[in-house]
Amino acid sequence: MKSSLVIVATALICAGVSAAGLGFWASSAPSDGVTADPIVLGTIPTTVGQSHPTIASLRTAPVSPPAIFSVSNFTRKTVCLVERGAALTSRSRDFYAPPDCEQVWPGLTRATTWTQNEDGSVTISDTGGGTLLTLLRGRHFSYEVTDAADADLALLMLP
Repeated sequence: MKSSLVIVATALICAGVSAAGLGFWASSAPSDGVTADPIVLGTIPTTVGQSHPTIASLRTAPVSPPAIFSVSNFTRKTVCLVERGAALTSRSRDFYAPPDCEQVWPGLTRATTWTQNEDGSVTISDTGGGTLLTLLRGRHFSYEVTDAADADLALLMLP
C-alpha cells in the first residue's frame, strides 16, 4: 500500500513539472515579431504570419500511401502481388515484385521504381532506369498496361 502511494505521488509530481515546463516554453515567444521554426530549433527565422511557399506546397501535394497491388496476366492466367512502397522523389516510389511475379510477366522482378508521369500514366522501371511497363489508370484503383501489345496485364490495388 505504501509503495503504490509513492508511485502515484511520483507520477503526479512528474506530470506537474512537465506541465510547468511546457507552460514556460510556450510563453517564451520572441518579442521582436520573429518566430522560430520549431523543427530545426530556431535556425530558420520567419516573420509572424508569413508562410513558407515550400511548406505550403508540401501540405497541398497529394501523397499516395504504400500499397499492395494484384498483378494479373489474363493471357497466362497467372497472378502475383507487388508492393508500391516509400517515396523516393516527388513523383517516384519504391517498387518490389517477388520472385513468383516472373511467371506473370518476365522481367517484373527487376522492377525497382514506380514513377507517376505528368500525363497520368505510370512507368515501372528497373535499377538502370529502363522502362519495363507503362500503365494507364483505369477505373477506381486499377491500372492497365499500354506499351506492350501482347500483354494483357492489369494491376488492381488491394484494400
